[in-house]
Amino acid sequence: MDLQQKFFSLIRFSLCRRGVLPEGIAKEDWPLLFYLCKKHSLLGVAFRGVKKMPVRMCPEKPLLLQWFAVSERIAQQNRETNANAANLSRRLAADGFRTCILKGQGNTLYYPEAYVRTPGDIDVWVEGEEKRIIAYVKRFSPDAKACYHHIDAPDYGGTPVEVHYRPSFQFNFLHNKRIQAWFAENADEQFSNVVVLPDLAGYVAVPTLRFNRVFQMSHIANHVLHEGIGLRQLMDYYFLLKKGFSEEERKEFASLMRRFGMYKMARAVMYVLREVFGLEDKLLIVEPHERCGRMLLDEIMLAGNFGHYDERISEEVRKSPVKMNLLRLRRDWRMLWYFPSECLAEPFFRIYHFFWRLTIRFRV
Repeated sequence: MDLQQKFFSLIRFSLCRRGVLPEGIAKEDWPLLFYLCKKHSLLGVAFRGVKKMPVRMCPEKPLLLQWFAVSERIAQQNRETNANAANLSRRLAADGFRTCILKGQGNTLYYPEAYVRTPGDIDVWVEGEEKRIIAYVKRFSPDAKACYHHIDAPDYGGTPVEVHYRPSFQFNFLHNKRIQAWFAENADEQFSNVVVLPDLAGYVAVPTLRFNRVFQMSHIANHVLHEGIGLRQLMDYYFLLKKGFSEEERKEFASLMRRFGMYKMARAVMYVLREVFGLEDKLLIVEPHERCGRMLLDEIMLAGNFGHYDERISEEVRKSPVKMNLLRLRRDWRMLWYFPSECLAEPFFRIYHFFWRLTIRFRV
């Protein structure tokens, strides 16, 4: 069994209360497995599996202690991020905005343990016109950079914040028009779907399961085509589907994926969820696509979390906006054979986005 398969075996074992012990993991494999878990922001989840293993199979003590310390830090970060998300929601409500916490701390509610998911920033969808929301954020941070779907806001309680006026987007203009209309049609339900965060950290609105299945697929697709994505986001989708869905919801989802140009991407994601996490066939919301799925899995394993570990991209290229744009054209070409409608549209959307960013300065 190669290292990648041992890694997948460890992840599958970590996801369930009881299961078959990972096979073939030797003591010398653990430092590399630790690195792979770090690469995909899965250290907290994987440590859940390590704790269930017999002592004879565990990592050496120094690595075990390091892993324990990291998992404790992840738990503490989750507690802090939960509190910050709840406090930020209250602050925005006091200033007259309805909000919905996207991804992040809302996704932790799907996990078997509240504090094993590695937290990121706070993505908060704010109800209202983009120019009003951008103007509001710029009151606190005049140099904040706005893009088509969000603006970077000042850290809140030490946690980075992205304020969204659109949950996500598609590169293809027709698909984007359709999905923006769908987001708008379903917005009220999301802003009203209030839950309590773990340990009574506070109340926030989060997307419904139905909305999340579409929104998070769009988020995955966007990152796959733009910069790369890691297994953490795919694991979020795994636990989302573990919550279940009806046959009617399955049919609706397939119809929406075709309408928004994401059907093949959704099928590729299903392949990864089955191969890596062992998602049962009955929970695969569309039929897996092996060719696209294999390509997607290869990209995920190469690039890591949001493409940060992609060794095909040098530091020199990362620091150059011109070179990164040229690299994205190459990425479009590489993905064209799998997801043609989005890849063909991406360069044109980038041109549109350039002028959008110029004009937004005069409209705020």
